[in-house]
Formats: sequence, C-alpha cells, structure tokens
Amino acid sequence: MGERLARVVSYILHPLLMPTYGLLLLFSLDSVISLLMPYKARMAVVVVIFLNTALVPALFFIFLKSRRVISSLKMQNRYERNIPFIITAVFYFVTYIMLQKYNLPQIIYFLIFGSSCLIILAMIINIWWKISIHMIAEGGITGAFACICLYLRINPIVLMIALIMASGLTGFARLKLEAHSPAQVYAGFITGLVFMCGLFMFLR
Repeated sequence: MGERLARVVSYILHPLLMPTYGLLLLFSLDSVISLLMPYKARMAVVVVIFLNTALVPALFFIFLKSRRVISSLKMQNRYERNIPFIITAVFYFVTYIMLQKYNLPQIIYFLIFGSSCLIILAMIINIWWKISIHMIAEGGITGAFACICLYLRINPIVLMIALIMASGLTGFARLKLEAHSPAQVYAGFITGLVFMCGLFMFLR
C-alpha cells in the first residue's frame, strides 16, 4: 500500500464516519428493524447522524485549525486532541439526547451512546498515551455488529469478515502513514471491540 492510498483509506474510514456507516449497515441488514422503519424515516435518521456526528464536528476542526488551536487536521500531536475530543463528544451526546424524542429501535440508541462513550474513553486514554482513534472506531463497529447479528439472529460470518478486513486495512494504513505504533493500533481495536461487546450485551 502506497502512502497516497493509505491517506485515502484513512479518510474513507475516518472515525467520524463510523456512526453513519453503522446506521447504513444496520438498515441494510435483512431484519425486523428495516421492516418496522419506513425508508424515509431511516434516511432521515442517517442524515441527522451524518450532520451531527461527522459534518459539523469536521467543520469545527477546520475552524480550530484556522484559529491555530490545532496545527493540523491529522492531530498527530497527542496534546492537541483534547479540545476536538470534547467537541466531538458533546455533539455525539447531544445527538443521542435528540434521538430520545423519537421511538427508534433500541439498537440505534446503543450505537450512538456507545460511540459517545468511546470518545470519552479515548480522551481519557489520550491523557497518558496516544491510542489510535481510527482503530477504536473500527473495533467498536466490529464488536457492535457481532452482538447485533447475534441479537437479531443473523448469520454474522460474511459481515464479520468484511469488518475485520476493513479494520486490518485501516490499521495497515495508519502504520504506513507512521501515525501510530503497532501497539497503539492493536490496543485501539481491542479497546473498541471489548467496550462495544460489553455494552451490547445489555440487549440480551
């Protein structure tokens, strides 16, 4: 993998996009959730999630860079990550609270709440160590859908293979860009996986 391709992978599989990808993936499953929610309702939720958890936080990051609060959008400096973490966590929790007004399947709430908690967890770890946020997100979505498939009684093999391959590709890209050490990549994936598996066990 060349450096340019590694950057493309890092952007396409950016942590801010994981909640949106998670919802799209959830709605693509042949399950009772897709049957209970009309198409327009599903797309409305996806748009809200994308705006609140991806687009608006990204615009804030650009603003922070323009004000020189952070030196780069890559935020390779561990100490520059704190303010972006806080901003992202606020938007995620606000989104979770907003969605409480609607009668949505519990799994959707778990996805957003879990993502919010993972940001806080990453921020706490970041105080002492620069863990891979990309891999926390990848581990989180992998763990979440492992449990979701079991809960909805869907064969998880194909989906798990795809998610693990995406995680491996992301990890390789982060290493190629020298954004993280192998330990930070593996620790990020395991942290996200274990946390989301633990959270989604409450669905059972």
